Amino acid sequence: MKNLDQFQVAGASVAGSRHVKIGKNNQDSYVWIRNPDYIICVVSDGCSSGPHSEVGSNIIAPLFAKTLATYISKPHPSLSDENFFRHDWLWYNVRQDVLARIRVLAQSMDENLIATICQYFLCTVVGCVITPTSTCIFGCGDGVFSLNGDMHVLGPFPGNKPPYLCYGITGSEVTNQNPSLLDIQRHIICPTDDVQSLLIGSDGVSDLVGSSEKNFPGQDKRIGDISQFWTDDIYFSNPEWMRNVLATINTEKRKPVWEERTIMKYQGLLPDDTTLITLRAH
Repeated sequence: MKNLDQFQVAGASVAGSRHVKIGKNNQDSYVWIRNPDYIICVVSDGCSSGPHSEVGSNIIAPLFAKTLATYISKPHPSLSDENFFRHDWLWYNVRQDVLARIRVLAQSMDENLIATICQYFLCTVVGCVITPTSTCIFGCGDGVFSLNGDMHVLGPFPGNKPPYLCYGITGSEVTNQNPSLLDIQRHIICPTDDVQSLLIGSDGVSDLVGSSEKNFPGQDKRIGDISQFWTDDIYFSNPEWMRNVLATINTEKRKPVWEERTIMKYQGLLPDDTTLITLRAH
């Protein structure tokens, strides 16, 4: 059994270079909640085709985390945390509570419920919950996670169409044939004593992983392995450092080449919005 004070948490998000070029907002969001009894982290990724899906992403991440926290805070003396996390009713109730609140909010915005959901609230969710005894990594839709350095990519889904959580309100051809895609998937459940490092992120993190051997745009410095985000102390001692590094990776640079009388252009390396939360035991 671990004292949760042993865990350090850091997180950051940057807009993808594709979104920046067309003036779109960052459609990712992230949040964590921690107290002596649990740590909950959630990353949400808004639908790229949704004109305002950053709204839903920024609402659903904290709403999901707080709803899950409410259920975890209730006594469940007959179940260990591991068995509690395996229970379908827990995740069903969390999902239904979140969708009920989104439905009320969307209906108060516009009488056309489905159109409002599609414009504002389509997003994926990936997260983790850690108690002193058990850890669960969960999600609905695409994203990435790493446990003790073992990286997993969720998706891509057929047609690059992930199952967005709010399809539970609107319905979708993506999930009509397989409604279980809308369930909150439990990707890993393990003893917390086994957790040394953990990362959850939006699917843009895949581009970050793939850039490890490249240099920062316009620099001679290599970006380095994704593991730096949970092994290097500075990411946890300086809350802004992770975002600064991601922003540097994704900043377009121009450098003059005087001999050739030209300008070299170095593109940002993260085309999609990129968001991650890392945890480590220390």
